[in-house]
Amino acid sequence: MSAGCLWYAFRGVNLSAVAVGIGEVGLFWVLASVAGALLGLVIRAIRWRFLVAGGEAIGSWSLVSSTYIGIMANNVLPARLGEVVRAWVLAQRERTSMPTVLASIVVERLLDVITAVALLGLALALSPDLGGEAAGILKRTGQAVLAVVAVLTVALLVVLRFRERFLDAGERWAARIGHSWASTTLEQIRRFVEGLGELRGGGRTAAVVGLSLLVWIVAIASFHMMARGFQLGLTPVQTTLLFVVVLFGVAIPSAPGFVGTFHGFCVAGLTMVAGTGPNQAAAYATLLHGSQWLAVNAVGAWFLWSDRVSWAALAGIEKQEPQT
Repeated sequence: MSAGCLWYAFRGVNLSAVAVGIGEVGLFWVLASVAGALLGLVIRAIRWRFLVAGGEAIGSWSLVSSTYIGIMANNVLPARLGEVVRAWVLAQRERTSMPTVLASIVVERLLDVITAVALLGLALALSPDLGGEAAGILKRTGQAVLAVVAVLTVALLVVLRFRERFLDAGERWAARIGHSWASTTLEQIRRFVEGLGELRGGGRTAAVVGLSLLVWIVAIASFHMMARGFQLGLTPVQTTLLFVVVLFGVAIPSAPGFVGTFHGFCVAGLTMVAGTGPNQAAAYATLLHGSQWLAVNAVGAWFLWSDRVSWAALAGIEKQEPQT
């Protein structure tokens, strides 16, 4: 998948023109984009406190450190092991249950998906008038996406409100099935519902919703800063559409660090929303991905060194996980 996306991103591209385009971008815009990416991870770590059981007692340093180490691990290890690494590091630092931390990450990812889909719906609904049938299709699609988000949100609230009945029904179902896979599924559902339980309380829920929006707003701003550096002339709505295209693209299984999928979907997004030429689109995708990849890995490596966590210990997580 990564190879195919790389082929798509760079087919027919003049690499010399790509290098020249990258060299013409001002350092200010690169640093601003990188700063946005790094700040977004800090906000993500702050939000994590509200999702982990007993998060009030967890230190901010532990949350930020675990987040950066986990994202760095995602950038260099296969199969998205960074999520497991992130949970393991926090569990080790705070002497808490790793399954409990993993449950919070599942809820976190669900919130990310809902927020991203909501942003997609808003961007489509507010898309500029393209004239003809295209504008109507985009706006109707945006309205439909927002309706899906509303349904998902109501479903989460219902599960949260009646979580005990939900779990009781699950236990009866598992007992009736009588198979090991049913018990395993029920345990995963239980962890998920327990993670949702941390959202109880209007103030807590509002904080999580606000931070979830802020995570993506800062990330979109980092895309926009780089676009300003390349003088692409993207509007905020176009940048949001580009970001969502890339976001769903990197969800596809790929090489570590989203190599290839990031580039391919970024080029495709720029072509669709702004008609950007192949050389400029490839240069933008390369510099955006490369600068943020290096910056996040550098900060993650520093946290790894500060926490005195070895790569050997991280490699042993796979053996430890079944025991949890």
